[in-house]
Amino acid sequence: MSKNKLVTGILVSLFILFALNRTIFFKPGLLERASAVLTYPVLWLSSTVSQHAQKILSKKQTYQKLSKNYQELQKRYDALFAEFTKLRATARYDKLTQELLDFQKRYELPNALLAKVLTKNLSSEEHTIVINRGTYHGIEKDMIAIYKLQIIGKVTDVFDFYSKIILITDDRCKIAAYTNMTSSQGIMTGTNTLNTCQLTYVSTIESISNNDFIFSSGRGMIFPEGFCLGKITKHTIQKNNLYHEITVQPLVDLAKLSHCLITSKAKINLV
Repeated sequence: MSKNKLVTGILVSLFILFALNRTIFFKPGLLERASAVLTYPVLWLSSTVSQHAQKILSKKQTYQKLSKNYQELQKRYDALFAEFTKLRATARYDKLTQELLDFQKRYELPNALLAKVLTKNLSSEEHTIVINRGTYHGIEKDMIAIYKLQIIGKVTDVFDFYSKIILITDDRCKIAAYTNMTSSQGIMTGTNTLNTCQLTYVSTIESISNNDFIFSSGRGMIFPEGFCLGKITKHTIQKNNLYHEITVQPLVDLAKLSHCLITSKAKINLV
């Protein structure tokens, strides 16, 4: 019995010594080294993937934050730009219309209507515009369109809320006129060419000068007297021709026209 106890004690002591040796004086064997070599790439890959995933997550969070800030800034920019556009448009409208309103007041045209040009047709077939005033606003056929002291046309067609105006550059528009310096009489007519008219039926015995102004004479039932029609840019006399060939340029660039005054010969009272 004592022999068995001795063997058991020896075995327990050996096990304890082996455990202490593995714990305190452990040196990896071939199996441990092989296991470490195989395990290291897995641990390195796991660590690398984890770090990369953290970076991606951090970038995503940063992008989402920047995107949110950008959207907020975009909304603020859109609101400010809309306000700026509104103020700029208002200022431009005020500038354009104030000149006409000042002219209207200066020349006592209280019954003239301020109209906005909606569309233009400046083709080789006709030169017309459409304005945002009609019978509802008191517009009648044969009223005249004025920009400052320049006649620009007359009303030909009237509808409830808009009207059509034939411009002085249209070849159907004819106005009795005279030259400012020599008072030579003629008929102003359009040519269906942008900003170009002709003063016709001016006798060759009359004197004509370039840059002289052309005014309406008031003869007829439609166009009033004393409004400018343009200035002479060129004049020639062809052989055996009884009349001057006179080119007239309106003072107003009709292609850029945006507003005008509408009135009638009966309502005009220049001072």
